[in-house]
Amino acid sequence: MDQLLNEVSQALGASLNPDINTRVAAELKLSQLMEVGDWLGPGNDLDFTTERAIASTDKPSKSFDASRSIYSADKDSILLVQHSAGTLLQRRYVPEHWSPFFPAFKGNAPGTELKDKIRDTILHGLSDPIRKIRSIAGFALSTIAQSDWPDECPNLFVLLIELLSSGSSDSVDGTMRVFAEFIKTELSEDQILPVLRQLLPVLLNVIGSPERHSQLTRYRALSVFYQCMQVLFMVKDEHPQAVKEATEFVLPTWLNALKVLLEIDPRQDVASSEHWDGLSIRLQVFKILERVTYGFSRVISSSLPVFMAIALSHLEQLLPTFHTFYLQSDATPTPGTTEDPSEVDLLTRLTSSILEFLATASRTNSGKAWLSSNDGQQALPSLIRHIVAWAQMTNDEEEQWATDVNAFIADDNNEESWTIRDTGCDLMEVLIERIPGTAGPALPAITLQLAREAMHGRTSSMANWWKPLEAALAICGSAARHVPSEGAEPAARDIGSLLTDEIPALLNVPFLQGRSFVFASNYSKHLPPELTEQYLCAALDILEHQETPIPVKVSAIVAIKNFCLRIVSEDDVGYEEVVAQAPRIVRDLTPLLGATTDESLSLVADALFVAVEINESKWLTTEITEPLVAALMQVWVQNVKDPILLSTLSDSFVTLAKCPIPEVYQAVVKHTLPTLASAMSHPGVGESWINSSAIDLATSLMRGATKGNLGEGFFAVLGPALFACILATEDREVIQNGIECLTLVIRKGCDQLMNFVSPTTGETGLTLVLKVVAAQLGPASLESEAGGLFIGDMIVHLLRNATAGSEQLRSVLPELLGALVRRMETAKTATFMQYLRNGLRALKILVSELRNSGEDALAVAEGKRHATGEVDVDLEVDDDDGEEWADEEDLYRGLKSEEMGFLSQYLDEAALGERDEPESVESDMRADPVSHLDTRTHLISFFRQCAQSNVNDFSRVADELNVEEMMILKKAISG
Repeated sequence: MDQLLNEVSQALGASLNPDINTRVAAELKLSQLMEVGDWLGPGNDLDFTTERAIASTDKPSKSFDASRSIYSADKDSILLVQHSAGTLLQRRYVPEHWSPFFPAFKGNAPGTELKDKIRDTILHGLSDPIRKIRSIAGFALSTIAQSDWPDECPNLFVLLIELLSSGSSDSVDGTMRVFAEFIKTELSEDQILPVLRQLLPVLLNVIGSPERHSQLTRYRALSVFYQCMQVLFMVKDEHPQAVKEATEFVLPTWLNALKVLLEIDPRQDVASSEHWDGLSIRLQVFKILERVTYGFSRVISSSLPVFMAIALSHLEQLLPTFHTFYLQSDATPTPGTTEDPSEVDLLTRLTSSILEFLATASRTNSGKAWLSSNDGQQALPSLIRHIVAWAQMTNDEEEQWATDVNAFIADDNNEESWTIRDTGCDLMEVLIERIPGTAGPALPAITLQLAREAMHGRTSSMANWWKPLEAALAICGSAARHVPSEGAEPAARDIGSLLTDEIPALLNVPFLQGRSFVFASNYSKHLPPELTEQYLCAALDILEHQETPIPVKVSAIVAIKNFCLRIVSEDDVGYEEVVAQAPRIVRDLTPLLGATTDESLSLVADALFVAVEINESKWLTTEITEPLVAALMQVWVQNVKDPILLSTLSDSFVTLAKCPIPEVYQAVVKHTLPTLASAMSHPGVGESWINSSAIDLATSLMRGATKGNLGEGFFAVLGPALFACILATEDREVIQNGIECLTLVIRKGCDQLMNFVSPTTGETGLTLVLKVVAAQLGPASLESEAGGLFIGDMIVHLLRNATAGSEQLRSVLPELLGALVRRMETAKTATFMQYLRNGLRALKILVSELRNSGEDALAVAEGKRHATGEVDVDLEVDDDDGEEWADEEDLYRGLKSEEMGFLSQYLDEAALGERDEPESVESDMRADPVSHLDTRTHLISFFRQCAQSNVNDFSRVADELNVEEMMILKKAISG
């Protein structure tokens, strides 16, 4: 054992070596040693990994023996090995050897006595004077608590509270590291409130003792309180009264304490050039205020005006610091914290939290009341100016965005990111929504002022004169759908002045030039036609010049996309100008598909998609289409695993296939279908997503095509690969996409399917369809019914589109009927049963038509005779499928509860005349009588007849409705 422990000690020491190869070798050695024997198992000496890993550093001679450590003569080195051993305990031993509770458990769990010893040692480590030891002990104990508390160590919480109340700054700091995770993951609903009653007063004492506890310890105490608020919010629906009592008792005191913390001048926290620890406290305070405002607005409502004013004051007081450290060309490095000097984003994170709090507060009635008050109205211009000022591009962003196109697009367009600019845009939209009469006109007015200030700054050669205007255009542009920019409104005049007078004179800075294009496109509906053409042509000119800076080119693409998105109707101003430029747009964007990747590729693909949709693609030619389709196919080949990009490609092919010019459709099919068929036929091992994606794109082509116009030879190219793919795979997604594709073939080109003959087997298309049906309804489908869910719809469309008198169709009816009926007997889910019923009912209708026409095929269709023998198939299907469906369906008078809800809503809208019927139906379905059914009229008529004749005891059913549903029914019946 001594030799083994010595090896561990040496490996731990080597893991701290600055040479990367030495460290990697040491990590591998440690991994091997962790697997050797049962030295960590019950009954063995775990001294080294526990007491010797995290014991108090004032007794190094007792923690490490000279024979066990190559660092025995060096106390600092011993501490380093202690740290590494503790890390090993936290990262490897606890997850892998502590308890079967953990997914990574590998066995050799220690016994109860040894566990108690280890927990005690770790608990003592929380009070260690070395911060890193406390950190490791905190994480290790919070991990152990997941499996041991409260069953194996019921007194853990009491011991932690004792440490928290001890007055020792080290003990408090170490304990906070445990509580952050403990509160979040370990408390059940019935434990939360009792625990918080003991914990919150102690936390408040820590926060209010700056002379005894460091700023980062107090920050951790606030983090624990934030977690407490999160937990209370999550359980307030289950325990409304208890949570209400807790918040009303606790929050007023805490809100006063938070107010005291924020009233201290924030500039004190950024005065030091060494650390900004104090900002971490303010950051956490505003996070708490936002969470309380969101979850318990009634408790904080009376204090919101004060906190909103304080938040604005913070924005004003810290803005010079932001300029100094983030905007100036000679900016000095930003300080971090005493524990982590690399944590240099405290100021920006704090600002984002402030803006997020203001947005949440503004959504409340109290916040809106303050914004509408005299104080709020006076503060509004300053607030908007500070939103813009804080949204300015930092030096780091400017440097990164100028060289990394994907980073620029991701940061500028990612709705999930939460930068200062993102939170500023969100707050601005909330302000305009809540107080549109003042915030709406104020934003364009301030943007116009900043444009004029930028002109003066450029004339005066001021540094970064363009940054405030660029930020203002970004904020105002993002709020375009909320700003009242029509008619003679002041906002409309200011927007018009910006677009026609101010912006064109300030386009000599790349970032500002690009932002101006995007801004103009955001307000494109309000540009005069000639100005629309000028901005659009200028954006296209940029794409055609290779030396254009990246940000300008990206912004030009975004602007082009916006123009195409926002000017879509002949009634829109500038529509003719956009249509006239459509061919040039596609020509300029097509080469970029092969020159971009990641975010930039997605942007180009999106822009092309909306451009092709202009004027229903009537302007497309084969000269434009062929290179475009070739580029799109190359993108597909290189990005077949990207689902978002594939969705855009699929939509693009639908749009291209819809083009009313036959030569364009033929060109699309010619350059896509052979490649797609080949991909279906030759997938790599384990690469079923290639098959699925290829089928999906082929389906897209048919979605765009009209019925009967798939084109000569379409299915002759697609059919062999499609059938081979569906019949050979077990991948559910491939099967589902394949059946959907086959269904569209039946709907759009059934004649091609009926005339198809496999070039390899000689089987007909209909025979192969039956093989697909048999494969999905056969024994293999008993384990999973997912693949067969679309079979019923395919059969319905087959019987609808195939010629009723076809010898092929008549000959397969008995086999088709038999397969459906036999599979119904073993169906497990109601959804699958319904799909089978759809197909079977269609067959019954067909047989009925054959019977009425007196055709000889009736006997065959009914299964009375068959070429290979007798078949006994009963065409009468019982719609009452037995009690086994009742539990699954949760029936109410034969309807699911969600179906009742839908019907109730439908009737309500129908009775009020508010429901819009679908605007369009797919072309191949327009001849179907169902597509012309007036559902609203039919339902109202149906219920009126039921009420008049009391069908199926209708009055008793109506009596069981609630009051709201009864009123809806009465409105529908009475008209």
